[in-house]
Amino acid sequence: MSPDTNVPRGLIFRITRGWALMGGVLTMGLALMTAGSAVSNLLTGRPFAADYELVKHIIAIAIFMFLPYCQITGANVSVDIFTERMGARKKAAMAVLSSLLALAFAVLMLFQMYGGLQSYLKYREVTPVLKLPLWTAFPPILMSLALLALAACATLMMQWRQVTSPADDGVEA
Repeated sequence: MSPDTNVPRGLIFRITRGWALMGGVLTMGLALMTAGSAVSNLLTGRPFAADYELVKHIIAIAIFMFLPYCQITGANVSVDIFTERMGARKKAAMAVLSSLLALAFAVLMLFQMYGGLQSYLKYREVTPVLKLPLWTAFPPILMSLALLALAACATLMMQWRQVTSPADDGVEA
């Protein structure tokens, strides 16, 4: 998909790409920390304190950071065997359904995760070793879900135009 078919989608594409790249930087940082902890354990018999706490906390954030980019680029998992003989309009209709489901998922998760944030703010749960407040994972996850909703809206509009266009809907050979 071309990222600049229209200005709002192009802007959403650039934002989600940057957001995903930051998720990649977080993941790379975790990989380096984990490798350093393993080397420290080999050399000194002592891994980094609570490295597993940071991995659990940060990888959850990073995973959510990749979702909007996957949506806007159409990089989500699909099973082409079911659609390989469909015409372009039918494939676009399936893509519309997919975007609607992504939008519903994003909105549902956004509300549920916001409720989770409120709960963690109220009860102030922390990790056992580092005493890292668990609520700190929620703001970037909520941002990711909001971006996922925007990306789903952008792909939904683009795919809806494909469904309603007067293009040929013949079965592909």
